[in-house]
Amino acid sequence: MDFFKAKATPAAAPATDNAPLVWIDCEMTGLDPDQEEILEIHCIITTGDLQVLDPEGWGVVVHHPASRLDKMGEWCTRTHAQTGLTAAVLASTTTAEEAAAGLLEYVKRYIPAARKALLAGNSVHADRAFLAKGPYAAVLEHLHYRILDVSSIKEAAKRWCPPAVAAGVPVKTGTHRGREDILESIAEARYYQEAIFGLTWGDESVQETPASERDPDDAWANNLL
Repeated sequence: MDFFKAKATPAAAPATDNAPLVWIDCEMTGLDPDQEEILEIHCIITTGDLQVLDPEGWGVVVHHPASRLDKMGEWCTRTHAQTGLTAAVLASTTTAEEAAAGLLEYVKRYIPAARKALLAGNSVHADRAFLAKGPYAAVLEHLHYRILDVSSIKEAAKRWCPPAVAAGVPVKTGTHRGREDILESIAEARYYQEAIFGLTWGDESVQETPASERDPDDAWANNLL
C-alpha cells in the first residue's frame, strides 16, 4: 500500500495532540534506583510540537556529603569530577525535598492541570525510576502515565527507516549535565519530527478509527484527564 505522499513539512500534517512535554534529565550516583541517588535535575518544557517555552528551564544540584560520593563507581567518579558536578554537589545546600518541591512548582507554573503532560527525554524511563523515589514521586503524579522516549524512536528508525534517516541523526557532545543533555534530546526529537513524521499520509489511506476499535488504554487515559 502507498501510505505516503511526497515529503512535506510537519505543518502539512496537523497533529492531533499538542499536549506539552516535560523534558527531565537527571545525573545520578549510579544506575540502580534502589541504591543510588539523584545529584542534579534539569527540566525544560516544550509544546507537543517541540517549541521551547523557557530556554533556560529549571535546574538544581542536590547536596550529598563526600562520604556518599566516595561510594560512586569508577565511571561516575571520573565523569562527575570532569564535568564539575561533584564539586557542585558538595557546595550545594539544596535537599532532595527542596529539589522535588522546586521542580513540581516549575512544572505547575506552565502546566497547572494534572496528567496532561508527558515526561520526555532519552532513555527517560531511567530518570522516571529515580523520580518515583521519595519526595520526587509527587512530580510523576502530576504527569501523564505515558512517556515520550526519544531513544525508542531512534531504535525504531534504525530498524524501520531507510539508512539515511539513522545516519542523519545530530551528533551529541555528551556533556552529562542536565540542561545541555536535554537540549540535545530536543534537537534529536526535532530531527525525527522532520525526517520521519514530516511525511504526510494520503487521505485515501488513513481514516479515523471507530471508537469501538480504539486502544482501550486511550479511553482509560481520557478518563484521567
